[in-house]
Amino acid sequence: MKKKIKIALAAALLSFQTFFAFAELNYIEVGSISNAPIVIITKLSDFELLITKNNVSTAFLRSSDGAMFINAGGSYFAYNLKFYTSISDFKTGESLGFKSGKEYYEAKNLELPTAELYSYYKQNSFKSSADCIKAKENGFPASSEYYTAKELGYEKHSDYMDYLNWTGKGYKSKEDWQLAQKKGFTDIHAKTFYESQEQGFANYDDYNKARGLGFSKNDELQIYNTVTGDLEKIVKAKAIERKQAVIYYFIQKLQKDEFSLSVLSKSLKNICNGSDKATQKTITYFLNENDGNNNRHNSYGRNQINLDNLFSEKELQVFFEKVEPKELGTYSSKSEIFKKK
Repeated sequence: MKKKIKIALAAALLSFQTFFAFAELNYIEVGSISNAPIVIITKLSDFELLITKNNVSTAFLRSSDGAMFINAGGSYFAYNLKFYTSISDFKTGESLGFKSGKEYYEAKNLELPTAELYSYYKQNSFKSSADCIKAKENGFPASSEYYTAKELGYEKHSDYMDYLNWTGKGYKSKEDWQLAQKKGFTDIHAKTFYESQEQGFANYDDYNKARGLGFSKNDELQIYNTVTGDLEKIVKAKAIERKQAVIYYFIQKLQKDEFSLSVLSKSLKNICNGSDKATQKTITYFLNENDGNNNRHNSYGRNQINLDNLFSEKELQVFFEKVEPKELGTYSSKSEIFKKK
């Protein structure tokens, strides 16, 4: 046990002596060393060992290449200190990632604590090292972006990128851009967003659906949704075809009265033609839902179905043959009179 303690004390004493020797080592800058044998040392640990064993107190720094020389036993030993002016600085600089003493001391004067910050500073055009540090902390890849963002009032690169994003898409403010994101207008130009808001659309899905249907206003889309929903309920409840569902839908709108087929035909045409354009277009879409045309919404603007034909006397006869109108009224096939409730 005592032996271990002695060994530990000896090691500690040696470490202290080594530290003290390096602390007292004098560094003298010289232009050259000539007419003397020189041994190149490649490991710093070996170089330090030579200093310790030979009680070297003075080292020579060659200004031309940054090499360090010591004289031990009449021979010169050299180690490439990379323009550091002391071994302790060399170790510190190496641990921080600096390539040479020149970079290390310049960074130290600039108060840039790491090689990464120093490199960042040298690659840019910062007005001060303080700006460099702040820009790095806030994620800016270049000084030009940092100063541009600073003029605009943005400290963080992420906020500046958001600014470039929403202004690049034409938004008037960040608040508008954020609102557009919430409403589903992601990666879509602001012109579309503002247009949708003027027309009353709640979100991008509604706007996009309306545009696909050929509607420009939210009111038209709501009519489409309501009318289509009503018609689909009739189809499901009555188990009838779409044509008959449309006839049923408009018969519901008739006032209580008696109608011959000719009068009924004329009355239904008047109600349909008197409906708003969105309703008429919705009826057309509904009737053609299963026509096999994948682009049916786009085709209607060029080739709309004549709704008058839907309410012909012939179609009404087929309707009353297939549909029991008891919720609507009564129909006599003999007299061909329909009595609306």
